[in-house]
Amino acid sequence: MCERVIAANLERYPAECFCIVGERQWESIVTLKYRMTSPIVKSVGSTLSDGRRNPLLSDKCIQEIEEHNPHLDKSKVADELVWKDCTDFRFKREGVSRPIVMDKPWNVQVRRMKKVATNLPLLFCEPKEDNTFEAGKHLSIQTNKLHNYTTALISSPMSVPLLLESGIGKSVKKFIKECKKHNSSFPTHFPLVNTVANNTQNPKFRGKPYLTQLEMLLSEWKLLANVKGADACSGRHRNTSKEQHLKDLQKVQQTTQWRDLFHALNEREQVTIQSRGAKMRKIRDNLESDRHTIKATNIKKMGNRKLGGRLLSGDSHLAKSSNGGVNSVKISKLNMIRQQSASQKARMRGDPASKTSTFSSSIASSSGQKKKIQSLSSGVNHTSKRNQRTFALGDGKQMKLPNLKRRRR
Repeated sequence: MCERVIAANLERYPAECFCIVGERQWESIVTLKYRMTSPIVKSVGSTLSDGRRNPLLSDKCIQEIEEHNPHLDKSKVADELVWKDCTDFRFKREGVSRPIVMDKPWNVQVRRMKKVATNLPLLFCEPKEDNTFEAGKHLSIQTNKLHNYTTALISSPMSVPLLLESGIGKSVKKFIKECKKHNSSFPTHFPLVNTVANNTQNPKFRGKPYLTQLEMLLSEWKLLANVKGADACSGRHRNTSKEQHLKDLQKVQQTTQWRDLFHALNEREQVTIQSRGAKMRKIRDNLESDRHTIKATNIKKMGNRKLGGRLLSGDSHLAKSSNGGVNSVKISKLNMIRQQSASQKARMRGDPASKTSTFSSSIASSSGQKKKIQSLSSGVNHTSKRNQRTFALGDGKQMKLPNLKRRRR
């Protein structure tokens, strides 16, 4: 009853409270919580165990508990039920943050290859019963096992250290040699090695028989044994450098549990973030020096091209111009136009002091004088065209009659 209450509220307890809990009690609590939180309906596309959406405990929670309680950080049950899901949840398989070389801890990879190397020769064993139905069932079982073994070999990244520790190369070589002894006339208990396999999406191995796939794998492993460095390990991503690939291989060889793989991937992610930040800062600092610039040139200055400024400033601004030539002709024409407009305005106002010096103003004044002389010599009083109510009298006097017409509004 107490373990059930603790398992239900495991995340709410402080990490210091588990100092009195032994390793066996801790494993029983974790197992009980795993069973209590097992989903009834599995999530589609989930990569976690038992079809979960989230890990049993968050990585921060389990890490804090194990840091405050060192006697619990070696638990195999917590490693399989908690740390494995935390690793798959935080770092997606075949993602940028998780290379194929670091797909599983090193001990898990070696154990998996040893299992295949041990069970592969057992596929040639004859069935114990002589019943035909049992013999056919045995053939189907053996073929399914071969399917699983070849799938595991194709999907697993291979390296020279893994070949040496697991011995998978020798086992595959013996299997191929045993198959070639029969020259395609295999016994009835042999698995169907010449059946076209549908066990991978890799275009190199897809649509080929199991025996052909094993031969191709063996030839690739032989090539790995003849090279050194990062080329001695398969599964390098195109965006991963050879130096980083070699570091990943060396790092994964030091991992024995899922918690070790989680810490290794977390450290790799932090280093990647720092290197990218330093790269971006360098690009930002060198932005001014690496930017393409236009060379400064001296442009020859022409005269004052602002015609509006010359028109508004008047003669004082025009007098400052000393270019001569065409500019001086233009300035003199503008000055003459201003003088003509000023004289016309003065004449319209009836200013007797206005002086007309231009040809047009002189012609207009002479025609006015002629009309005035003719009207005086005739002795007839004429009315002005502008004002019909004004009459001229003797001695230069004028009489203006009032306008009796009302203005129309």
